[in-house]
Amino acid sequence: MSVLVEGLAYPEGPCFDDAGVLHFVELAGGCVGKVVNGEKVVVAEVPGSPNGAAFDHRGRLWWCNNGGNWGPNASTGHRPGLGGGPGLIQRLEADGSVTDVITATSGGQPLNSPNDLAFDAEGGLWFTDPVWARRDPTGSAPAAASPPGRLCYAGPDEVAVPVATGLSFPNGLALVPGERALIVGETGTGRLLRHEILGPGRLGPAEVWSELGDESFPDGLCFTASGRLVVAGTGSGTLFVVGPDGRLQERRPMDDIDVTNVCFGGPGHRSLYVTQAALGRIEVLEWPEPGARLPGR
Repeated sequence: MSVLVEGLAYPEGPCFDDAGVLHFVELAGGCVGKVVNGEKVVVAEVPGSPNGAAFDHRGRLWWCNNGGNWGPNASTGHRPGLGGGPGLIQRLEADGSVTDVITATSGGQPLNSPNDLAFDAEGGLWFTDPVWARRDPTGSAPAAASPPGRLCYAGPDEVAVPVATGLSFPNGLALVPGERALIVGETGTGRLLRHEILGPGRLGPAEVWSELGDESFPDGLCFTASGRLVVAGTGSGTLFVVGPDGRLQERRPMDDIDVTNVCFGGPGHRSLYVTQAALGRIEVLEWPEPGARLPGR
């Protein structure tokens, strides 16, 4: 393993553009960046707190903005982000400007604190929208104490509709390779939920696909080419590897307790890029099999 870039304030949202350049966000740094020759280059300054990110089928970068929420850790000087800003889905335009694409659901209800997003093969956007709990004396917000959150969908009209509710801090999500199914991590319960995708914005009922345990704190997710799921366990300092049947196959301890997200890239798609929020860096691990290609990319 090796450190790609460091000195970041709560990094998240790793994703690659079509040219193979790694992009990321900094929750506490309020920016979207990319890595060029091992150095951070700021792409956009973003008020609030950019979170999970992904490129769409047209090569545009989208991200969640959770309104200024983050937990205290070493990279933030142990200063928490207390929220207060609007929840948004944002996009970087060709001229470098930032567009607030989605600010509310179709019923006019404001977004809570969007966390992560994924595009399906038809270009539909799925995103998680948790609610942060009341802060404890340290500034942390225990996920298990969060009010119910939801999963939302937006089609080409860029109108968001809730498609699943009552979730215990819904966090990372990923499309199952070769299947019309979606996996969603519940940080509050340590469960991974599986939904069949019945059509644009339509899901089958949730089934518990895997139980990682309430100390696992699943965050960002990505699949390998064979259908194994890699889960970043923020707060647990662990990468979990789950087989296609939902059974836990491996626990890989990491140096950072706050591993927040994961993605595959590099030659042959065989490198796993891990955002480490407490240490403020992105680490690269060589992986024994390639990562799955994202739908439409």
